[in-house]
Amino acid sequence: MRKYKQYTCALLFAICNLPFVICHSQSITNSPYSRFGLGDLQDGCFANNIPMGGIYNAMQNDTIAPFNINANNPASLASSRLTIFEFGLRSNNTQLETQSNKFFSNQTALAYMSLSFPVTKWWGASFGLMPYSSVGYKIYDLQNVDNVGDVKYSYEGKGGINQVYFGNGFRKKNFYIGAKVSYLFGDLFYFSRDSFPAGTSYMNTKYSQTTRFNNVYYTLGAQYKQQLGKNWSATIGATGGFQTNMVVRRTTFAATYVNSFGVETPKDTVIDAVDRKDTITIPLVYGFGFVLKKSDKLIIGLDYSAQNWSVFKSPGQTGIYKNSQKYAVGFQYIPNKSAGTKESYLKKIFYRAGVRYTNTSLEFNNIPLKDYALTLGAGFPLRKIKVGETYSQSIINLGIEIGQRGTLDQLLIRERYINVVLGFTLNDRWFIKKKYD
Repeated sequence: MRKYKQYTCALLFAICNLPFVICHSQSITNSPYSRFGLGDLQDGCFANNIPMGGIYNAMQNDTIAPFNINANNPASLASSRLTIFEFGLRSNNTQLETQSNKFFSNQTALAYMSLSFPVTKWWGASFGLMPYSSVGYKIYDLQNVDNVGDVKYSYEGKGGINQVYFGNGFRKKNFYIGAKVSYLFGDLFYFSRDSFPAGTSYMNTKYSQTTRFNNVYYTLGAQYKQQLGKNWSATIGATGGFQTNMVVRRTTFAATYVNSFGVETPKDTVIDAVDRKDTITIPLVYGFGFVLKKSDKLIIGLDYSAQNWSVFKSPGQTGIYKNSQKYAVGFQYIPNKSAGTKESYLKKIFYRAGVRYTNTSLEFNNIPLKDYALTLGAGFPLRKIKVGETYSQSIINLGIEIGQRGTLDQLLIRERYINVVLGFTLNDRWFIKKKYD
């Protein structure tokens, strides 16, 4: 079985010349581009910063509740004043388009779950579970081959890599530093079939591969906050993830078979490799950010991040990877965060918007795969509760991404999407030692 047929032709050229295309997946993504690399990488953003373009490098908590978790930069954990529990649901709505076909899909799944708490006034910690990457597509291709007839091809991928993380952030005056360790685990499954017409001398073939991931990944973060007069402050932040050589285990099977009235009769085994070790490199990633804040009313921020994907290698996938960059700008405005119960609820809402632009790690026929989106959303605070000397206040966050990835040039695929993330953030004070008179 030719590698070209399995990969490039299957996901790009074959799709665009089909009389019909069917894509479906039960994972959090539905994209033929998820076939490459480690799948569609998830940015790790929560529902509060997704509508701000996904900025995170310099984001910290405000001085009063409600507070949120910034799991991407562990240095920010030291700014938490209450125990925070967050979880979110994500719905991906995508239109896949070729020069002759369109297909609509929707996937909804749990997006993240995280807990953060202050250990001391200068130390905060967090742990949680979220996806690291996701693979999801199913493609059917019917082609008429001279002197053979109609040949059916099918390609399917599913699965993903998850991460359980534990992070700590520490503060010394205006300086914040942090570290996060993540355990990456999960399975990626890939299948393909070639089915020839009955009565021909050609053998049908089927191929399957399972790649199992288990490894530890480290991230560092730093922030510096400077007060600018009475109401204004500025924060700069940086994050970095080390290049990691991840040992994976692959099980690969390929065979020929005869299909008689729906019954498959095996003929010859071409590949039967069970639990073979291989090494995949997760590239170095780094980012920088800047946030300008006016008390608890206004946030304006920008982010830049990059990852060295040109060093990535995987069997059958060469010459399509390049270094990726992401640019993001966002803002948040709250008319009056401390508004009382007699004031309009509209004054208490967190209004958010932003844009992001990504040069992804993929390039086909010298055409880079670009992704850009408009983001917007809001935070809807719930009732305040007096907790000791401060207040706790939970919030419901809504984030929306409206964007496009890819192009129709050179027989590629264009994806237009609307992603919706609904997050629930609970603030409270835990671990209080009761006192009795």
